[in-house]
Amino acid sequence: MEHNFLKKISIIYTLAIIVLSLIPIPRLPFAGFDLSDKFFHVIVYFVMMLVWLRVGFISSKKMELKYIYLVIAIALITEILQGVLPIGRYFEFADMVANFVGIVLGFITYKLLISKNTLT
Repeated sequence: MEHNFLKKISIIYTLAIIVLSLIPIPRLPFAGFDLSDKFFHVIVYFVMMLVWLRVGFISSKKMELKYIYLVIAIALITEILQGVLPIGRYFEFADMVANFVGIVLGFITYKLLISKNTLT
């Protein structure tokens, strides 16, 4: 029961991030380095990485890598689409770096804290 709930949460969370990343924002100011925005990117992808790894639809090293690739692909594709689609958003390399930092921190946190606690 809990496993199915976590599956749904991971999918809903991921879809929500994709939608929020691609909806038009009227009067969005031009890109500037905003530390709070980068922190938000780190947190969003940190949580996404944890959720996908924690759900562990299929527990294996091969699937764990697929989850990592999935989250990285979502980060890359949504950021690229922001720069390509006529939605009033823009591509920002610093956002990509922040997304990747969140993914790496999520993976490290999972490996050091969560996966060890679930194995015991």
